[in-house]
Amino acid sequence: MLPDAPSLRHAAHLLSTDAGWLTEQHDWLTRTVRALPGTGFRGSAAQAAVDRMHHLTAPLHGPPEQMLRVAQVLSMTATLREELDAVARRAVLAVERIPGAEGLLALLLKDLRALGDLLDHACARQVDLLCTSIPAEDPARLGDTPDLGIDAVHELNALTSGLELPPDVRLLEIGGEGAGRLVAAVGDVETAASVTTLVPGVGSSDPAGLPVHLDRARTVAQATGGAAVLWLGYPAPTGLPQALAQEPARAAGSELRVFQQELARRHPGQRRIVVGHSYGAVVAGRAASSGGGLYADDLVLLGSPGAGVGSAAEMTLLGDDPRIHAMTHPVDPIRLVAGTHGPDPTTPGFGARVWPGDREGDHSSYWDDPVLLGLLKGWAQKNPRASSE
Repeated sequence: MLPDAPSLRHAAHLLSTDAGWLTEQHDWLTRTVRALPGTGFRGSAAQAAVDRMHHLTAPLHGPPEQMLRVAQVLSMTATLREELDAVARRAVLAVERIPGAEGLLALLLKDLRALGDLLDHACARQVDLLCTSIPAEDPARLGDTPDLGIDAVHELNALTSGLELPPDVRLLEIGGEGAGRLVAAVGDVETAASVTTLVPGVGSSDPAGLPVHLDRARTVAQATGGAAVLWLGYPAPTGLPQALAQEPARAAGSELRVFQQELARRHPGQRRIVVGHSYGAVVAGRAASSGGGLYADDLVLLGSPGAGVGSAAEMTLLGDDPRIHAMTHPVDPIRLVAGTHGPDPTTPGFGARVWPGDREGDHSSYWDDPVLLGLLKGWAQKNPRASSE
């Protein structure tokens, strides 16, 4: 958190003053060195000394200019922070005249705090760019902005995404290497007792399908009473032929593992459930079978063509009483390609706890299955951890 507006203005004033003093010192040194030959200080050795002093004093021209640019950034940040503070004060005064508007005020102040946090982040990032020779990369993962809250992360991502998302959605990740990275949350990730991460499969990177995936996340969030994350952190295969490949799942599994680790770092007291659907089950299996394991209390493999492993024993979940579950509807055509990415997780020898689900359900109806939703609710609310935050 940056200082308040008066402190920012004071820092900008000090930087500007010191920059002026350094400029004067640089000019004086330059004039002095240039005047040396006129004093009789001549000869090859003397000229070499003068050239060396020119070389040493020349870099002193840069810092004052750099300091003035930083001072400008601090001044602009102070002005914007004053405007945010003024809006907050006006909102409080306005709501005091409207009975029953306290809830609206709380939401508004929450949004203003998120904008303030984003302003702090942007100021710090700009100062880093001005003061270091290494260009800062735009954040691509949730862990790239560890000091920002979820609302501020959403505001930052919304600035560059160009997406028009519903107001109940928080954008956690966007862009990054390769097309298709989009991670969004429904529900309050900051305060929820549980977070269920949904990992879709084939064709899920198509923007046209985003509303359907968000509706599924809403259904899960409502069922569990917690938050749900739509994890599209990888360029998903566009069709069944591409879904035969192992490498996309392996690379995506690494990204999913990093994301879940960041969730656990931010809120260690939450229960975490990961649900991999179709090819997303392969991704989740890969995440749990390498890199030290997956931060999840429950891993659910839905309509899975395999999990990229030979058995549940090859997967590691980092959670309290971790469990691996599997469900494939009886008429789900995924059964026809079972074994493509390892044994069918619903077979007895695999080692997962198998649930029957809807007898008439198909490959896309899991999110309407009352059996699955009831199970998710039970897992999300079982033995909540005491918050250690």
